[in-house]
Amino acid sequence: MMLTLLISGPKQPGNDIDVYLEPLIDDLKSLWVGIRGVYDAHNGEYFTLRAALMWTINDFPAYGNLSSCVVKGYKACPICGDDTPSHMLKNGHKICYIGHRKWLPINHPYRRQRAAFNGKPEYGIPPEPLTGEEVLHMVENGDRVCWKKKSIFFDLEYWKYLPVRHALDVIHIEKNVCDSIIGTLLEIPGKNKDGIAARLDLLNMGVKTDLQPEYGERRTRLPPGPWNLSRAEKREVCNSFYGMKVPEGYSSNIKNLVSLQDSRLLGLKSHDCHTLMQQLLPVAIRSVLEKPARYMKVLKGYVQNRTRPEGCIAERYIAEEAVEFCTQHLSDVSTVGVPSSQKIGVSKPLSGCTVSVVDQDLLNQAHLYVLENTEEVLPYIEQHMIHIKTAYPKFRKRTKWLQDKHNSTFIQWLRFKVQSELEEDNHGVSENLRWLAAGLNMAVPLYKSYLIKDSSGLVVDELGFTLVDLSKIGHRNDQFVLASQVKQIFFIDDPMHRGWSVVLSMPNREYNDVIGDEVLGDVIIECEPFTRGMPNVDTFDELVGELGSQNIRGGCEDIWIE
Repeated sequence: MMLTLLISGPKQPGNDIDVYLEPLIDDLKSLWVGIRGVYDAHNGEYFTLRAALMWTINDFPAYGNLSSCVVKGYKACPICGDDTPSHMLKNGHKICYIGHRKWLPINHPYRRQRAAFNGKPEYGIPPEPLTGEEVLHMVENGDRVCWKKKSIFFDLEYWKYLPVRHALDVIHIEKNVCDSIIGTLLEIPGKNKDGIAARLDLLNMGVKTDLQPEYGERRTRLPPGPWNLSRAEKREVCNSFYGMKVPEGYSSNIKNLVSLQDSRLLGLKSHDCHTLMQQLLPVAIRSVLEKPARYMKVLKGYVQNRTRPEGCIAERYIAEEAVEFCTQHLSDVSTVGVPSSQKIGVSKPLSGCTVSVVDQDLLNQAHLYVLENTEEVLPYIEQHMIHIKTAYPKFRKRTKWLQDKHNSTFIQWLRFKVQSELEEDNHGVSENLRWLAAGLNMAVPLYKSYLIKDSSGLVVDELGFTLVDLSKIGHRNDQFVLASQVKQIFFIDDPMHRGWSVVLSMPNREYNDVIGDEVLGDVIIECEPFTRGMPNVDTFDELVGELGSQNIRGGCEDIWIE
């Protein structure tokens, strides 16, 4: 059901939107009571139609208009209310809200960081949101510090009992954050959040004081901060975006959004910003991250005896080098006695297949793999192995010969075995087993895949990225897997290591079909982040301690403002 609300005029009504919402509220009241005599064309009968408004979804300014809550000033948080942690920026002339870390888990590492935020740790706990009844009581009794008026939605008798009445459009917020991050990294005019006012506000807060502006006669110098990139690094990031090839339906063509001439990203849609924030941006900036400081974190982790830190680092480093050498030396050696698992994930292949006519050897290989992984066929596999040992008693102790003989003869043996059972008793063989024994069609859909050698061709780095070397392909003689054993992914060239690729997951697509209806249901596309856990990244406090409170980034050009 769609209830359309058209508001004419050159400007939005703002807080006076209740005047235009009255017809909508009247319709919602009627739907709550029920509208009789509505005809159901599917069942061919009349029924009483009832409906309720669960919540509204909007951006933050519209949140204030619809809920009548204050969303500007010192008490702009609808949850915190009077306890909103706000701070006035004297030079930026804006109010910032810096208490958002209290919603993190109590042991989250970001709570203890100082230099990355406002120079203070966060030990507070989040407040409990007000219920609808509490909000209505405050508004009706004149306690309107955080509320402008009584919302017209409270005219609905059920509205005060709803646990969630207004929700924020997350993807709209994500786009704003993405535009600010990209604009600051690439110094895009109009979207760059770095400037003289920002540096002075940091100085007033006692954060990154060495980045304060240096005034000259005609222009002002801004020392490059940790977030500033050199011209070469900006080109490198843009070239990384320019070379990305993503699957169809994943996002817009990233190549068309990159301007290599002035190192910018232009025309980003909301979904493009979502894919950038979740997966693509961390890959693009990998090669421009501060590498010495990151490795210092690794060396500090080697220290077990604080009285002899140099010895601990040297001993652990030598052991790590020895293990790395052995891993490279034994990269082509298979493990003895330990079966290798081919189960990668649980998903269904979505696209990218080609229908091909395969030769008989490949067809038998795929057919055998399906049979070996079907529970209903397992008793027949045991019977066939007994049959081989009985027919060839001289080779009954030669495991490899028995396995090769089983692989080459099992398909034909199973076909005759099932056929003989069908002639004797048709009820003892299931329809599924009959199809499996009959064989496959020569024309089959093929999906291109890679089976990488775990020992030398697959690495997970300290930031959670999965890297693969596509030149080291394994399992060439066993090319088939079941659809339930794989997950569709795609590769992006790693800008940090030539020849390696970063593994990214495809969006989750759920097709919810209505039973008995031929119309395709909703399609939910959600991009998974590059890592599900918290990566072992350096905290800003540790980096500040290592670098001696040095926040000026070396190798980057100074910023001059006229």
